[in-house]
Amino acid sequence: MKKKIYKAEIHVHLEATITPALCRKFAKRNQLEISEEIFGNDYTYAWDDFYDFIKKYDIVTSLITTPEDYYDLTYNYLKDCAKDDVLYVEAMVSSTHAKMKGMTYHSFMEGVTAAAKKAEKDFGIVSRYIMNGIRHLGPESVHKTAIEVLKNPHPYLVGFGLAGDELHFPPKLFVKTFDMLKKENFPITVHAGEWDGPEKIKDAIHLLHPTRLGHGVRCIEDINLVNEIRDLDIVLETCPTSNIATKIYPNYREHPIRELFDKGLKVTVNSDDPPFFNASIGGEYDAMSQIGFTDNELLTLTKNAITYSFSDNESKNNLLKKID
Repeated sequence: MKKKIYKAEIHVHLEATITPALCRKFAKRNQLEISEEIFGNDYTYAWDDFYDFIKKYDIVTSLITTPEDYYDLTYNYLKDCAKDDVLYVEAMVSSTHAKMKGMTYHSFMEGVTAAAKKAEKDFGIVSRYIMNGIRHLGPESVHKTAIEVLKNPHPYLVGFGLAGDELHFPPKLFVKTFDMLKKENFPITVHAGEWDGPEKIKDAIHLLHPTRLGHGVRCIEDINLVNEIRDLDIVLETCPTSNIATKIYPNYREHPIRELFDKGLKVTVNSDDPPFFNASIGGEYDAMSQIGFTDNELLTLTKNAITYSFSDNESKNNLLKKID
C-alpha cells in the first residue's frame, strides 16, 4: 500500500485555478460568451506559446465576475486539493481583477473567505491568501493595492506578493511599496527568477525584502546567489510543471529543483496555474517522486511550505502535528 504523503502549497494563483467546467458555468451564469476553441480537454486549456497563454489566461479569468464566482472558485479548488491529501493552501488573489469586474475589495474577499471556511469545515483543509500587486499595471497600482491591504486587515489575508511581467517591470520600480510593507512587518513574496536571471533575483532580494521567492529557480545559474539565498533562509516557491509547460526547462530531470534541494535551500513545490499547465499539487509531488525524492524528502517539502507559510504559528503547529 502506498504511503500517504500529506501535501501543502504556497504558490497558486486563485483566479488561475478556474477549470473548464467552472469556466462554462460562470459564462452561462453571467451571460457571457466563451469560444469552445479555448478548451484543450475536460481539465486544460489550449494555448500555443507564452504570449498565447497570457491571452487565453486573460480571456478565461475574465469570466470571474462576482463574489459568488469567487466562492465557487475557492471551494472547488480546495475540495480538489483535499482529495490529494493537501493540508494547507496559500493562494494568491487579485483585488485588481475583482475591481475591474465591478466588485469591491470587501465583497470579493467575502466570497473567498466564506468558501475557505466552508472547505475547512467540510474537508479539514486550511487555506490563507496573499494579495498580489500586478507589475505591468505599474508601480502606482501596486502601491495602491498595498495601502488598501494595510488599511483593511483581514485574518485570512496574510501576505503581499508581486506578480506579472517580470522582464519589463524590474524590482527597482517597486521599492517605495515594499519598503512600506517591510516597515509594517507585512510578509512579502516576490515573483523572481522565472523568466529573468540571477541579477533580477538579486535585485528582488536586496530591494524588496522578500522572505520567499515565487519560482526563484534560475538562481542555479549563480552559485554565489544560491549560497546567499540559503544563508538568508529565503524560501523558493518552485513550480516545476509550470516551468516545463512554458519551456523554461525541457523536463523534470533537467529542472534544477533536485540540485537546489541538495544544496540545502528551503524548497517547496506548487501548481501555479493548474488547468493552464495540466498541473495539480498532487501531480507535482508525483513528479518529484519520479525523479528520486524519497517519501521523507517529499514530507520535507510539505513541512517547508507550512513552516514558511505566512499563517499564524498556532495554525502552523497544528498542521505540522498532523504530519508528524
